Amino acid sequence: MILVYVFTLPALIVVGWLLSWWGSWRVRRIVLSGAAVVSLLCAVIGWQSMGPPSTPQSIGCRPALACLDMRPVFVVADGVSGLGCCFVLLLLTIGVEALLTWRRRRVVAG
Repeated sequence: MILVYVFTLPALIVVGWLLSWWGSWRVRRIVLSGAAVVSLLCAVIGWQSMGPPSTPQSIGCRPALACLDMRPVFVVADGVSGLGCCFVLLLLTIGVEALLTWRRRRVVAG
């Protein structure tokens, strides 16, 4: 069940990236840029909400991890895995677009 939360955003990013190949190159860049922004927001918002809960039971809690609300960890993990996915897809896009440009120039010149 935890893996569903962590891999939801990267799965949506990959599906959007695959569908973007039927559009122009601008669509791919918009999809990857938007996905990177959403991933970064997930990571930052999740990280910011992991502060210690303000309940009377948590005032003297030991160890320090007992004071943290661990539910946002999944949001942070989703955001970080989404950023990693965007980076890998960006490198893959650059490589595929360079290969396609090289093949087009070779066909036109040949």
